[in-house]
Amino acid sequence: MKRASRGYADYRQALPLAWLSAVVLILFPPGELKAFEPATPHMDAFLAGLDQREPRPVPPGLRAFAGDTTALRLNAADVTGLFAAAEQDTLTLLRVNVVLARWIAERNVPLYADGKAVDEALAKGFTLGLTFPLHHVAYLFFSPDAARTGDFLIHIRALYDMNYTFRFDRDIFNADVIVHGAETAYTDDGGPRTSYLVTAELHDELEWARYTDFEGLSGRKRGVAGFFQRVFFFIPKTLDGLELRDGHLKIKAFVDQNIEDFERLERYHVRR
Repeated sequence: MKRASRGYADYRQALPLAWLSAVVLILFPPGELKAFEPATPHMDAFLAGLDQREPRPVPPGLRAFAGDTTALRLNAADVTGLFAAAEQDTLTLLRVNVVLARWIAERNVPLYADGKAVDEALAKGFTLGLTFPLHHVAYLFFSPDAARTGDFLIHIRALYDMNYTFRFDRDIFNADVIVHGAETAYTDDGGPRTSYLVTAELHDELEWARYTDFEGLSGRKRGVAGFFQRVFFFIPKTLDGLELRDGHLKIKAFVDQNIEDFERLERYHVRR
């Protein structure tokens, strides 16, 4: 009898817990509590190293792109270290940008690298999966904006030496990325230069990270869709946005595309 009474008491105590669990499941269904967040111990260590450095003056001709008079400038060893940390943490470069952008936004310090640093890092044999083209880059800037609130993290600005079409391997993405940035004149330490400006914004919330407001970068599908894009000039080659949600990638463009388990698949990770 005591055993039965104790069981009934346990049952009464369990009711509130069961009710609370049911409420949690209704308000926050499985998979919607937070976005896919991979572990990033090597990226964290890389960023801890950057924390020890002081921002330096930006060349006057580059300050409009950096968004400030001082910034952290990555050299070839830094960019190589960034790619190596991404490889060790099995991250996509689109996720690396989010981790880096959070760090930048929290400290309100711009970060940039020149094309030579990027090229030397790529020469180490890294493959970057599905991301923005990094060939023919003159400068790459990641800039916070204290005037922006809400989910905004950073501005991304890339100066390319030329406009061109980048073809992904078919197993990565069956489409081409077209760099068609606005011709931009500026001056750096080497004197007057002309490059082609591509811009985007990166936003972040609890359940997603989103790239928006692309200028100077678009895509062209291969096959029938790509044929119609080339033949009929009024069909846009737009790239409206990229969204990382629960490990999946949604590409909003002329033809929307979803890549299931994007952040979990090895072929999209930074590798060497």
